[in-house]
Amino acid sequence: MGLIDFHCHILPGLDDGPEDLQQSLEMARIAVLDGISGIVCTPHLSTSFPGNNRKVILAAVEALRSRLKDEEIELELYPGCEMAIDSDLPEEMAAGELLSLNDNGNAALIEMPVEMVLPDMMMKFFAIMQLKGITPILAHPERNHQLAKNPPILSEWIEAGVLVQITGDSLKGHYGGRIRDFSLKLLNQRMVHFVGTDSHNPHSRRPVLSEARAIVESALGAEEAQKIFYENPAAVLNGKIPNAMPTIPFEKKPGFSFRRIFHFRR
Repeated sequence: MGLIDFHCHILPGLDDGPEDLQQSLEMARIAVLDGISGIVCTPHLSTSFPGNNRKVILAAVEALRSRLKDEEIELELYPGCEMAIDSDLPEEMAAGELLSLNDNGNAALIEMPVEMVLPDMMMKFFAIMQLKGITPILAHPERNHQLAKNPPILSEWIEAGVLVQITGDSLKGHYGGRIRDFSLKLLNQRMVHFVGTDSHNPHSRRPVLSEARAIVESALGAEEAQKIFYENPAAVLNGKIPNAMPTIPFEKKPGFSFRRIFHFRR
């Protein structure tokens, strides 16, 4: 069983990923050589890319699948997207207007901004999604500055049913030592359920996972690495939510309060 890249911007011309089909094919070849057998295609779904929607992404996945077959590149593609946080998301997802992971309606990859101050309504947002039958999966929360300063926030979200995907390059130190150390801490606290490349091109942000998998295996063992890189992604793609290991919660800092940390712009 190969690795499943849970977060990859491989579809050409849809966002800030590959500019054309040739770059997408090059990314596919790199992924296969690295031991990746499946990629979840996750172009941005946000106001920055207004042309993206469920129909457009599904068509782009099918077109790239066809070219992979023509080029004899053995790589499975699964539809999805990386959704920007928006108060209308749960209703739009429930109405079938947005693309869930593998278009099965049970889970969505939600982009965790890097610089944005976290809104105080995040927990409510997650709860509404869950009431609609959608499990939120946070993309790269290890890169969010507020969470790095106050990791108990993430602990509470996970306890409430939110799942976490971190970026392989974060574990490798690509984004700096602080983010690498926080990523390793999340691993050791059992707060990582998926790892993705978040690859955008075949050059500076390449679709490779083998080194990150080796880091996870060294930290948690081969069995847990297999869950994170194959079993958990496969479960979601098959319409199931994986059973997450009990987390080791971060200790709250003295005076810790959501109201003191979050500043929601109304």
